[in-house]
Amino acid sequence: MSRIQQIVPESATGKARELLDAVKSKLGSIPNITRVMANAPAVLEGYLSLSGALGKGSLSAKDRERIALAVGQANGCDYCLAAHSTIGKMVGLTADQILDSRRGTSVDSNSAAIVQFAGQVLTKQG
Repeated sequence: MSRIQQIVPESATGKARELLDAVKSKLGSIPNITRVMANAPAVLEGYLSLSGALGKGSLSAKDRERIALAVGQANGCDYCLAAHSTIGKMVGLTADQILDSRRGTSVDSNSAAIVQFAGQVLTKQG
């Protein structure tokens, strides 16, 4: 199977370099998915803009990661689970909270409702 090559951040130039540097500044590293998107800086810029806009919503960073973990588990996406487990830790989720999120639950009733609702939207396709 063909694969899209990742941009090596140190070799990136122009807008791609600027965006990858911003990702590294925010996360401390550059995830593979953003290295691939950097092949088309407009794609990476759009992704980062959407991500930033969603971050301004009413859900906390922890709850956004809980949802991402539940969805990643339901989709069987190991990459998503690894990425969102790492980000979850960065925003303050414990190992138990990460596992609970993957199981679609939480000891906190509000977080449990959020994760369960996301699971229902996924399984019922809207």
